[in-house]
Amino acid sequence: MNNTDTVVAMYPEDEYQIQAAENPDLRDVTSTARLFNFRRPVYMTVRAWRDCVDMCPAEEKSFDELAVLQRLRHVLFMAASALHGRSEDLQYDFRVYRVPNEAAAGRRQPEPVTLNLVAHRDQHNRPVITIRFPDE
Repeated sequence: MNNTDTVVAMYPEDEYQIQAAENPDLRDVTSTARLFNFRRPVYMTVRAWRDCVDMCPAEEKSFDELAVLQRLRHVLFMAASALHGRSEDLQYDFRVYRVPNEAAAGRRQPEPVTLNLVAHRDQHNRPVITIRFPDE
């Protein structure tokens, strides 16, 4: 069994893609989360994605998809640091710095925002991780 076989066994794609399809408020970030040794599917709420990862292009400027990936990797790195190897029934707040999309053109400075990581079981009793805002 090689590494890709192990990954496929840990993440049965057809089963876990159902979770995002059942809940349109979740975005599946599992493939990138694997880079940070997450061993279960990882989802972000759409609200957290839009605020901390997604980049709304300014007036006439386009943005690089690599920049979005870098922002996602930052969130996942901080989330992985919050886990400290634990993975069962965990709820933990962690802080990231993000540049707000709604910021005025002249004020695009990074600012701290608190996110909440929840390691739990979904409605089908499958282990998942959800990254969201604490008030969601």
